[in-house]
Amino acid sequence: MNMNMKINVKLVKMLRTEKSWSQDQLAMVSGISLRTVQRIEKSGNCALESKKAIASAFDIKACELDLKHENTAFSDEESKNVYFRIENGTKLSEIIGGACGYKLSHDDPKSKEEAELLSWSAQSIQDWGGIWSSLESGERIEAAFDLSELIKALELNGFWVFGVRSNEESNLIGGDKWPVASVFLIQEDNPKIIKLNLEEKG
Repeated sequence: MNMNMKINVKLVKMLRTEKSWSQDQLAMVSGISLRTVQRIEKSGNCALESKKAIASAFDIKACELDLKHENTAFSDEESKNVYFRIENGTKLSEIIGGACGYKLSHDDPKSKEEAELLSWSAQSIQDWGGIWSSLESGERIEAAFDLSELIKALELNGFWVFGVRSNEESNLIGGDKWPVASVFLIQEDNPKIIKLNLEEKG
């Protein structure tokens, strides 16, 4: 028996719009029927397999489509990607750990102190991601704690961390897809930050 669950319709529509996909294109990429996509976007009700298929089409984890998963995102107009806010080291390690490529970007610093903080943070994120596969279980717990402290330091200085892990083609490696970690260090008042308002009304 298929069990239906509520998913974040606003996020599905936003991700589809960012990719300039019609409902029909999302159906083709995800491998589900157009009628299913239409029903999901209208009602928010979704079978687990359909949820997994849609998440795969957008190169995100299925849990990120949960109705109350995140309430803040960052929309990057240049790459047409959406990055979810990361508030702890465990979540950040899931994005950067073992990635084959890194895209690190940030808002312009307003002082030398901010420049030093952003420089240290970006380098630490890439360094931890690069050695993640060689860490033992206990070392990964300590690394996740260090990443949480890094996030706190950024937040104390008015910066939020956003990121997403995706599979991207590489022309250097025969066109195969490889995991890429994209991380943005964004000032908390950046107008590109989106409040998704995931709570259902009434």
